[in-house]
Amino acid sequence: MTEDNLDIIVSDNSDEKEVGLKNIEFVDCEIANTVKGVVIDVKNIYKYFGKLNVLNGISCEIKKGDKVAIIGPSGSGKSTLLRCMNLLEEPTYGEVWLDDRLITPADPYLHKSIICQSKTYKKLVEAEMRKRAGISQQEKISLAALTEKIGTEVAESISQDVIMNIKQNDLLKKNEGAKYSDALKKYNYRYNLNINKARQRVGMVFQHFNLFNNLTILQNMILSPVQLRLKSTVDAVKKALNLLERIGLLDKKDEYPSKLSGGQKQRVAIARALVMEPEVMLFDEPTSALDPEMVGEVLSLIKDLADEGMTMVIVTHEMGFAKEVANRVLFLDGGKIVEENTPEELFSNPQNDRLKDFLSKVL
Repeated sequence: MTEDNLDIIVSDNSDEKEVGLKNIEFVDCEIANTVKGVVIDVKNIYKYFGKLNVLNGISCEIKKGDKVAIIGPSGSGKSTLLRCMNLLEEPTYGEVWLDDRLITPADPYLHKSIICQSKTYKKLVEAEMRKRAGISQQEKISLAALTEKIGTEVAESISQDVIMNIKQNDLLKKNEGAKYSDALKKYNYRYNLNINKARQRVGMVFQHFNLFNNLTILQNMILSPVQLRLKSTVDAVKKALNLLERIGLLDKKDEYPSKLSGGQKQRVAIARALVMEPEVMLFDEPTSALDPEMVGEVLSLIKDLADEGMTMVIVTHEMGFAKEVANRVLFLDGGKIVEENTPEELFSNPQNDRLKDFLSKVL
């Protein structure tokens, strides 16, 4: 049984008279992230802030070793997409997977096997099958007999139409049966990954550094790994000092952030994330808050990480940097991925008119 091959199965139990799935189990083939090498799998993400739709059905895969640049005009949803990748923002709909584990709540609208266990689905399917068969709601008839009367192909077509209706009108919120709720809980229990464990594997660097001004540079760097008990204080200090030496700021270890320039703060912020030894690094416009002369030192550090094979996703306005470092570029507009390609193709041969207009203004 797979999600792409769900047949409508009719229970012949005269007491229950339900349309459901035979042998309801969540099997391995239902794991969303089945492409080998995919680290972060974003599946049909929507994000609403009140009536403002910021993301509108974004799907993308970040594979091990990828350097993905996200570009687009202000307000296009770039930073929100990045923040959804480590659940700093929870999507309104859709899912985010880290390897084969779900870091967002399961979205029932992405899984037929969950929708088909709801009372909403069962009632709508039975009503439509009776309508097609010309049998009133009051007349007693088993669903097995109904299916035989209209044929399995028509029954499957009805099933698909009902699922689409449920999705479009968000009907699960109005009538969630106990069996549906149990299915959703079971799915989350099997596939969910604790978000704190996920964030240990996915580092994040922000526009405005987010250093603690009351802590020294060294204290900033060892805070998370020590508090989360990922490293002993001795090991965390050793790792932090090595990284500070690498970025040329070892002599600043006992200084407070207020004593550093913007470029130095951002390099410390990157090094702080690296103390956690993440598998993926997310950069949210890491140079946007810097003076122009400080941009180069931060980009140079990120480029060094890219050259070493670090998997990374970078929201950036630095088109030259995206062209040089990224192996894929996503162009967002209106909360959607409008175009995706290699840097060479996207910058030299854009296909979308909106992208052409954007590049004409920033290149």
